[in-house]
Parts: sequence; structure tokens; C-alpha cells
Amino acid sequence: MRRHMKARFISTCGLLAVGIIGCGPGEGDFDPAAEVSTGTSRAALTVQEQAAVDTANTSASCTSLGNFYWELGNGTAPLFGFSKGSTVTATTVMPIASASKWLYASAYVQAKGYANLTAEEKRRLNFTSGFIDANSTLCGDPGTTVSECYGPDYKDVSFRLLQHGQFFYNGGHMQKLALDDIGARQGTGVASVVDWLNNRLGTTLPESDGAVAVAGGFSGSAAHYRVFLMKLLNNEYEMSSRLTADAVPAWNGGPNVSYTPWSGSGQAHYGLGHWIEREQVNGVWVVTGHSSPGAFGFYPWVGAARNRYMLLARSRQLFGDEEGEKSRVCAQAIRKAYESGVPQP
Repeated sequence: MRRHMKARFISTCGLLAVGIIGCGPGEGDFDPAAEVSTGTSRAALTVQEQAAVDTANTSASCTSLGNFYWELGNGTAPLFGFSKGSTVTATTVMPIASASKWLYASAYVQAKGYANLTAEEKRRLNFTSGFIDANSTLCGDPGTTVSECYGPDYKDVSFRLLQHGQFFYNGGHMQKLALDDIGARQGTGVASVVDWLNNRLGTTLPESDGAVAVAGGFSGSAAHYRVFLMKLLNNEYEMSSRLTADAVPAWNGGPNVSYTPWSGSGQAHYGLGHWIEREQVNGVWVVTGHSSPGAFGFYPWVGAARNRYMLLARSRQLFGDEEGEKSRVCAQAIRKAYESGVPQP
């Protein structure tokens, strides 16, 4: 394929106004450390690429999302990406909220080895441990440790016996796990949580005071997160072969589901720190992908076949938990448009 080793990135600035996409030259070799948002003209786009751009700009699932950056790639390189609007690119750093969960769970499994995980550790990673936080206070004060984030001044995590064995979507499970494992680490500095995570995942996520909230406090960009997703596809992590391990029902009304924010269609499950998305195909529920949407709209995804990844990067911090679901719906519409060459409504 002509684009297998190439990446095309465009900006949709001005598309609606003048029918032209972007403002600069076209295509170049992928450099994961570079700002990759060069433009191209509408005429230079393939049918697939144009369908993706049109969907981002006109689909009912995308028009209300504001500015965002979207990207599709494989284990070798990004295949196609673009910015809708002018304020979000591949390297725009933003709070990724619950997209942190997939990173922390993967780093933890990488550090321990899946075969060495106890039943209780698995419960803390698939949110059935009974450890729930009492409030959503961000542990963002400079110098705060993971242990302090767990305590009453911040998350106030406690064990709820009646929730043990029930799926309850909440960061307290992971916060308790981090307390026992990396409790003395802080958000920044030599002994930071992010330093621990980057060393295990081979990533370069930036430090932030709030990173001591391991289930939702990390920051990063699409370029930072794509490194994790590409390594995941390339079987470089323990998590790579454990994406469906220890999965539990996580949809509203599912067995032993106490609380779930999942509002999409389909019988979603939850694995080790990430969602397992399922859809009905010819009357049968099948796994279609794995994801970890953030409450502010950051949405990372890999396909069930582990040959594609996708990212939609945006941040709306005043709109609540539904922003992640909105990004999921939009991103999947864009992906389907790209794969079919047909714009989605």
C-alpha cells in the first residue's frame, strides 16, 4: 500500500468557509518526536481521507465537540491524522483524565508480570475490589504523595464490603493499588509517578502534580499516547496479550454491575484498566476494540485484531463525564468513514 510507511496529516482550518483544507505542504515520513500537522489541499486527499474529514466537520456526532485532533495508525506509524480547528494538534498537551487508567494498569502489569498478579490485584485493576473513593478532589497540590492522595484530604478511599466482587467504576481501586506499591512517589521530581510509568512503558509523558491520582491525573498529547498504543500493538507489553483478561460485565443492567458510566450501545466489559467494546454482528456480540475514554474527551482505542489504533484528543473540563462518550461516538464515525470511504451522518 502506498501509505503503509507514510503518514498524512492535515488541518481542517477553513474547510467550511472556502472548501480548502489546511495551509501548507503535503506528506512526509513519520517522526514521532515532530509536530506533524502539515496541510494539503482538498484535491490531494484520497476518497477515504476526504470521507474522514467530511465526517469530522459535518457528522451530528462530531459538530458539537469543538476543536480536536484525530489520528489513525498501525504498529509502524500513523496513517492519517488531522486537526479540526486550529487549537489542538498532535502535540497539544492536555489532561487525559481516565485515559490514565490504561497507562497505569499497563505499567503495573509490566512491572509485576501478569503471572504474578494476585486475585486482589486483578480486582483492583478491573474495578471489583470494593475500594471506592468518597470524593473527586484532584490531588494536584505540589509535593503531594500517592499516599496523601489516597487519604482523607483528597480521595478518601475506603473499602466497601458490599461492593467487593461488584463492578463499580471508580479510581479508588487503582489508588489503593498505588498506595501499596508506589505510595511515596510524587507528581514531579526524581521519584515521580510519571518517571516510574515512563520507565516501564517506554513513553515520555510529562510530569504533573496531579499524576499522583493514578486513575485520572496524567497529562499528555496524542503524540505521547500514540507511543503507548503502537507498543501495545507490537506486543511489547505484558498487556498486549491480556487485553481481554479478567474482563467483567460493565454495562448498565449487566450481572454484578453496581455502577457504570457506560452509556453507549453494546454489552461493554471492563478488563485490566480499560474498556472492552462489543457490538452485535449478525446477532452475535463480538469484541470490536479496547479503549479508555477520559472524562474531558481524550479517547484512545485499539481494534480487537490489534492492527489499528485510533486517538481523538480534546479537552472540555466543564462538561462532565459524557465528554468521553461523545468523543468515542465521533471517533468511531470518523474511523468508519475512513475505512469505507463514505462520510458518516
